[in-house]
Amino acid sequence: MLQFQLLYLVKYILLLLFVFNACSVTHLCAQNEHWDTYMVKMGSAPASVLVDMGFIETAPDRRFPFLVITGPKTKNCTTMGLIDKEEIGVLEDMLTATGNFLTGVTPKILVGTVTRNCERVNYYYVKDTAGVRTALNRLYTHSFKDNAYVLGIRSDPEWDTYRKFLYPDEGTRNWMDNDKIITKMMQQGDSLKTARAVSFNLCFRSDTDRSGFSDFAKSKGYTITVQNGNTGIPDMPYGISVSAVTRINLESINPKSSELKVAARNYHGFYNGWEAK
Repeated sequence: MLQFQLLYLVKYILLLLFVFNACSVTHLCAQNEHWDTYMVKMGSAPASVLVDMGFIETAPDRRFPFLVITGPKTKNCTTMGLIDKEEIGVLEDMLTATGNFLTGVTPKILVGTVTRNCERVNYYYVKDTAGVRTALNRLYTHSFKDNAYVLGIRSDPEWDTYRKFLYPDEGTRNWMDNDKIITKMMQQGDSLKTARAVSFNLCFRSDTDRSGFSDFAKSKGYTITVQNGNTGIPDMPYGISVSAVTRINLESINPKSSELKVAARNYHGFYNGWEAK
């Protein structure tokens, strides 16, 4: 499994690209609300990954056992392999045409898009591959002859590429969740300069599990702020909130939320996010 080293600063480098990503899948989101994007470092270069998170519960779909990876390479990109803003629209038009063309060849499922190393490629799971390579080579050669392109086809009946490469691992998902909260706070005018009490919320199946977690949290220096919360969740009715005074940034929040997620699982519980004034 490829290990990703997250780069928080890459968020700002790739901001324009991510805004375009969100726009490019608007028609998809109307049908499936599980598209999300994150920034990583693959090898020595930054990358953006746009992935449909919704398939993780059902993958693999054995009706679609083959993987097609295809997309254009840019003519101009930065030394970090990022696409010039002038070419983003052109490359996305090429991907749209490729996806539409592929629809006429075989049933397909688009599960993600990766932008890195001066290329922007889509990942499709398809029903069969008969004629796919010939058809796509013909499309690129006739319609986009001025652009080099990527075209890879392989068997992946277990959807390993989706589950282990495109879909973010637990650490990345933790980073994504925290980044969304912090970004929203900044958008609402919070400078995040002041350390404050951050409240972490958790749910458990039994009072015994909650008490065990409470003891763990105290041993780690957390303050129990709500001991007997009613979650309203039938399977996890026993709630608790613990707090710690910390700075509001990823370097401070990520280790705490990750620690509490693991502890919650150890006590058959569920970590339910954090909040701060």
